[in-house]
Formats: sequence, C-alpha cells, structure tokens
Amino acid sequence: MTSFGIILHTLIRDRLRRAGWLSSATVAATLIFASTLSIFLISRIHQVGDSQFSMLVSQSLLDHGSFKLDAYTITRHEPLWRGYYYSNGPIYQLEIARGHLYYHLPPGSSVLSAPFVAALNLLGVSAAGADRSYDPQGEVKIEAGLAALLMATLAVIFFYTARLLLPTSWSVVLALGGALGTQVYSTASRALWSDTWGILLLGIVIYLLLRSEVEKRSLNPFLLASLLSWMYFVRPTFAVHIFALSIYLIIFHRRLFLWYALTGAVWLAGFVLYSWHNFGQLLPNYYRASRLQFGAFWVAMAGNLVSPARGLLVYVPSLLFVAFLLVRYWRHVTLRRLVWLSLAIMLGHLAAVSSFLHWWGGHSFGPRFTTGLVPWLVLLAILGTKAMLAWREHHGAGKTVAWRAQLGCGVLLLLISAFINTRGATSHATWLWNMRPFELDRHPERLWDWRQPQFMAGILPIPQPSEILPLAPGRIDLTTSEGEKYLWYGWSTADEGERWSDNSSSIIFKLADLRTRTLRLQITPFLVPGKLEEQRVKVALNEQLISTLVLNQPAPEVHSLTLPAELLRERNVLSFEVPNAESPQKLGAGEDARRRGINVQWVELEP
Repeated sequence: MTSFGIILHTLIRDRLRRAGWLSSATVAATLIFASTLSIFLISRIHQVGDSQFSMLVSQSLLDHGSFKLDAYTITRHEPLWRGYYYSNGPIYQLEIARGHLYYHLPPGSSVLSAPFVAALNLLGVSAAGADRSYDPQGEVKIEAGLAALLMATLAVIFFYTARLLLPTSWSVVLALGGALGTQVYSTASRALWSDTWGILLLGIVIYLLLRSEVEKRSLNPFLLASLLSWMYFVRPTFAVHIFALSIYLIIFHRRLFLWYALTGAVWLAGFVLYSWHNFGQLLPNYYRASRLQFGAFWVAMAGNLVSPARGLLVYVPSLLFVAFLLVRYWRHVTLRRLVWLSLAIMLGHLAAVSSFLHWWGGHSFGPRFTTGLVPWLVLLAILGTKAMLAWREHHGAGKTVAWRAQLGCGVLLLLISAFINTRGATSHATWLWNMRPFELDRHPERLWDWRQPQFMAGILPIPQPSEILPLAPGRIDLTTSEGEKYLWYGWSTADEGERWSDNSSSIIFKLADLRTRTLRLQITPFLVPGKLEEQRVKVALNEQLISTLVLNQPAPEVHSLTLPAELLRERNVLSFEVPNAESPQKLGAGEDARRRGINVQWVELEP
C-alpha cells in the first residue's frame, strides 16, 4: 500500500509539473505565501489606530448599503474642531458631518474589505455585536487576518515581479526581503492601515509595468487606471504616484493614454458623487490639499530619512545596498526609465509626507508614512540585482574576496532590516515607546533621541530625563503640570483630575538626605464590577521590591510606603507594576483603548 501511494504521488507530481502547476517557481511562490502568512499571523502586535472603525464601515455597507455609522451604538460626544473637520469628541477616527457619523479616514479600504468581512460574518466574527454595538475585538480580528493575507499576497507578487528578470533563488531572497525587512512586516501586516491595500494595488501595477517592458506586452489601460484610482481612494498620498505614472504613459505609451484617462475620469466622477452625496463637497475633508503646509519641511524630510524613530534609511538599511548596486553597476542597468520613474516617485512621495506638520504620524512604528514606497524599492532592488549578475557574467568574477565581501554586506544589511522590522511586529515595548517615557506628540524631541531608538525599546533602558527635581517634604499634586515633572514613564495625560498608569509606570526624583523616609500616596485603582474586582500593585524603589498593595475599593485611599535608607540614591525611581491593568474599551466600561492600572492623585514626603 505504501509503495502504491508513492507511485501515485509521483505520477500526480509529474503530471502537475508537465502541466506547469508544479514548477519550481510555483513551489517557491506557494512556500513564500505560506511562510509569510504564518509569520504575519503569529506576530502579536496589532496596531489598530487610524484604521479603527474601518471594518464597521464595511459592515455598514453590507448591512445597510451606507457609509454612515448612525445605525450602530457609538457614544456621541460634543463635536471637536480639529482644524479641517469635526471629530466625534476625542475619537479622531470618526467625523461628524451634516448631523451624521462617518469614518473620517479614506473609505477605499472599507469598500475593498467588504467581501472578506462578509466571509468572516459567516464564521461569527464581526465588528458589530448583535445589539448593534461596536465590537473592537471583532475589528482587531478582522483587520489582523485580512492584513496578513494581503501582505502575504504582496510577497508573492514581489516574487513573480522579480522572476521576470531574475532566477528563482534570487527572486525568493528579494521577495522575502521585501516582505520581512520593510514596513510591510512592521506596519502594513499589523492592521489595515490605508497603505495596506495601497501597496498591494501598487505591487500589481509595478508587476504590469515590468512585464510590459520585459515581454513587450501592451498595458491594459482600463486595468491600470482602475488600480491607480483605487490606490487614491485608499490613500490620497498615492496621487503623487498616479501623476508620475500618467506622465510616464504620455511619454512611452501615448496611444493608451486616452482610454486610461477616460477610465480614471469615470472612477474620479464616482468618487466625487460619493463625496457630494455624503458630505456636500467635491472631496472628503481628509483629501484636502490644505493639509499640506510645508511649515517644517526640511526637518520633516530629514526625519523621514534618518530619524532614529522614523527614518527610512535607519529602519530599512538594506536600501543602502540597493543604492550601491545601482551606482556600482549602472552601466549594466537595463530599463533605466523605470529606475528614473521609481526615483522621481520616491522623491515626490517624500516631499508630500514631509509637508505635514505632524510628519511622524503619531503613534506608529518606524517610517510608516513611507510604507507606500516599498514596492518601488523592491523594483529598484530587482533592477540592481539584475545589473550585478549581468556584470558578473560579463567579467567572470568568480568567488573573489571582493565579491564575497559585497554579498556579505548585502546579507548583513538585509538581516538588520529584518531584525528591526521584526521588533516592530513582535515587541510590545516598541509600541509602548510612543508613550514612554513621555507621550510622543507632546514631546516630539524624542524623535531625535539616539539613546533609545524605537526599535531598541525593551532592549536598551528608557533614558532618564535630563532634569530631575528634588522631592521636598509636602504634598505634590501629580495631576498638575508641576506634578507632572516628577512622572517618568507609563502615565496618561491628566484628564479631569485623573492621571492613570498603565501596567508599568514610575516616579523619578532626587533626594539629598538619604535617611529612611515615609512616602504617602493617594491612589484609586481602576476597577470594573464583575470583571475586574482587584488591582495588585508591586512597588519597587530603584528596582528593589518594597511593598505589594492590594486595592479592591473604588474610592481613593491613602497608603504609606517606607523608603529604606539602604535603597535610596541621589536619583531615585519609584516604580509601579500593575499586572491586571486593562483598558475600559476591552472591559466594556468605556471607549478608551489605553490600559488603566492606578490613578495616583498626590504624593507626600513626610518630614
């Protein structure tokens, strides 16, 4: 029976191979898809920020055929003016327009994701509960699964794009490098950022362009215009790519341009009708050109390239090797017009994202705003590698020391890129970096602090403040701006007399007198009846445990801590570990997605 099975397996394998279904390229593509999908799914960090509520829009389209979210139970706050739109109070993802509630960010991802959402509904997963309440956990599940699926598909597209010019082995390396050593892994596969759908569509466009050049096949103007239009619908920054590609078509494919332009015009007309019907204006607020202000352009440009928190060259150092290949082997580079097209789009994209005053993109990982460049970077890597191999074939370099050293540098830079982006996808500390030691949007100087680059959070210690205040006898109100100076990491901003810790937080202070002292604190734990009845707080002084507090009363209580003389230093860190800290959103007690542990109202050092 075993022998018969082996013979049958061999016959089927040979038949598939002759039919072209089991070629080495097909096997490689299948393995790339399976491996990247598995990696994306098991990586535990899911950055659902801007994309929150996007799957609820997909659900609304399926259930009600509407982009409005009025049918769902979402707390209505006082409208908050944010410079170019009214948000639903603190929920910046939701826009209030003409009395209705909308998802503020681009609608394209929600439309494209609707079939996937419908399929998951059959399995009982939804962003809306049976009572029409918003289910954030269902949203995360949908986004995590779909983002992983889309980016694994993009890895396969990278592979087949490379196969147009390169052998299978090199194509595998470049496909995996593009998927695991870039923002594809650390950002686009973590949630449905608007770039997730965008770079998938762009990857298809680049494959079609390269295939047209290599195989001398005519481009389909209807398909190309449709892909580019939807890139714009999912993220307006792709307008830079569309503009450059349109010029490219006018120069090199002029006979196709009329049908291309007409198709794009039809799609744009449909988008204008959508905007006019819902918002009473030609384009949604998110698409306004007035958002481009150029007030910090050169600082932003430098930050998008070399900041230790957002620099593209820092987080994807393999790009340096790609640049080396193009310069070193320029004489052997074919299809140079695609190189110039890629470079022009990259420069235009960088200029566009550097025009935002908020150029670092808030709470995210690494160079999120340049995620849309990854498919072009992969194309340049393909063209550079092709030129390198052509040079070697022409010169017969063999396995010289210089050749090995060159490849070794390339492998090293690729491994560093993969390590950095793996940190963003798997380490919770890199996500908390946006809040620790200080909230990034309120302290943007942290974007330039090399003492702890974001990707090294959790490995390098959190840098202490340059100025530490002495703790004098008397009461210090930690909810005020003066009291905030004693807080180090792990605290929220003060809101109506409350300043909550997350699961790990600390107070930092100086002491000149190192005798045993007593510190009194007024603390309120975050409790939810029936779900979170108790908070256990481990208190440590300079990394030495001094007390464990059990807090089970919702009212403020005063606790006294002894600060032993043998543990005191000139600079002191009093840390609080709250393992049961959880967000109100997760426990159904509010909409705040931030973890809450304890609220320390004041501290008092006894004389």
